[in-house]
Amino acid sequence: EYAWIPHQTLVDNNPLIKKLKPHESEIFHIKPANPTRPQYIGSDLHFSCGFEVESFDWSDNHVLVHLKNAYKKKGSIYVYLPESKGLDKASVAVNGKPGIVEIVARPSIGENHDGRVLRVYTEIEGSGVESDGLVSIRW
Repeated sequence: EYAWIPHQTLVDNNPLIKKLKPHESEIFHIKPANPTRPQYIGSDLHFSCGFEVESFDWSDNHVLVHLKNAYKKKGSIYVYLPESKGLDKASVAVNGKPGIVEIVARPSIGENHDGRVLRVYTEIEGSGVESDGLVSIRW
């Protein structure tokens, strides 16, 4: 599950409260966001929210995420993209094949810095070949 907590919510030093069911646990990944560049937020592939990433590279209209591919896994990764021209027509490839992506949030970070959080469905085959675990987002 992904939840975006706007910065204004935390300004007054109010505690972050989450109600859990009996025997339930949750890990929070809290880090500052840079509204001007793409960022890897996390995944449901590994509890550390980043250990699964071999590399993360980006340019003005492209993000390339290479996930570690030693083990077979299915899940989703979450990527923040700042608002830019052509983002409405973004295309995704996972392991060199067309992928499935959805917009799960449209956060506003500070003044005039809107963006999108994308969930990309991934499948790592565990083959160790170069294209296994490769996620490409272009707009």
